[in-house]
Amino acid sequence: MKHALATVLFAIAALPAAAASHSSTTFITEQDLNGDGRVLLDEFKLGRQVEFTRMDFNADGQLSEAEYLGEFEGRLMQRVGKMADPEKRKEELQRQMRQAKVRFGVLDADKNGSISLEEFQATGLRMFKLHDRNQDNGVDEVDIKLAEEERKAGKTGFVSP
Repeated sequence: MKHALATVLFAIAALPAAAASHSSTTFITEQDLNGDGRVLLDEFKLGRQVEFTRMDFNADGQLSEAEYLGEFEGRLMQRVGKMADPEKRKEELQRQMRQAKVRFGVLDADKNGSISLEEFQATGLRMFKLHDRNQDNGVDEVDIKLAEEERKAGKTGFVSP
């Protein structure tokens, strides 16, 4: 049991920090810590907690705007750094950083200038519930199929298959 937990925690630590995706397929790929093709609610919460701890550079239990934006900017630079056109790279960086600042304001639900673990978990849980279409506390292939059926029926939502 201890070995299995250590393996999962090691795998989590090796993952890049990522927000919960709007695509259920990507969500599973990014959040499936044990590689079983399904993201259980407890597994998701654990991943979010580890992600929060990794972002909390000064370990005070709160994400400051600088910590939140700095972590995001690091990931963003890796992605936009691959863009060939320097002007488009600059525009994308500026646009994404403006959006990140707005996201910080939304995540800071109590408007105290920082994001607590509870606030961080709450936003992730809202996204988890959107992906968990059959409400079984897990996101898997069944939820992807339900999302595809909704899309085919013309029901477009915030999250996609």
